[in-house]
Amino acid sequence: MKKLFLTTLCVFLCAMVVSGQKGKAEADYYPLGYSGDTWTGQVTAFDNDHRTLTLTSVKDKSTFVATLPDAPYEWVRNIHNERVLDFPYDKTAKIQVFKYEGGGSGAASMLPEGDSSSGMRRRPNPPDANRVDDLKDFAGRTVVVYYTARQRKEGSVDVKFNDVWRIKILAKK
Repeated sequence: MKKLFLTTLCVFLCAMVVSGQKGKAEADYYPLGYSGDTWTGQVTAFDNDHRTLTLTSVKDKSTFVATLPDAPYEWVRNIHNERVLDFPYDKTAKIQVFKYEGGGSGAASMLPEGDSSSGMRRRPNPPDANRVDDLKDFAGRTVVVYYTARQRKEGSVDVKFNDVWRIKILAKK
């Protein structure tokens, strides 16, 4: 009976994760200045010229357009030992600085076991040769994008976009 309950609970939680959309990042090391915004959905379209992925929520069919930087990437493991694709958060810096952000609600959060760095980590940018040129490999996959809403000038017009710095791939269609 206990196993059946745990299995049912796991299936329910997995279904919630896959059908989610806008959310907040879980406890992990994040770049200084990152607000914690995430969006989960299935990649239903991509545009290599504009470097965008269109995510669609499984639950309510809402969409989100994520802009991938034209910057090098690297595969790393987050604090939960999941493989994630990281781009530089600050494209002008040579080294990225990450700070541990706990899952607490405003109160102090405990650092992960074994962290002797006072919650701060520095990581050099990935080599320039590591670039995503074709976004078709993302098509049909369910992903979580970690993004920051930004604005840039295109001619005389201010354009808002969702600048992605991390992608976690959850499943393939």
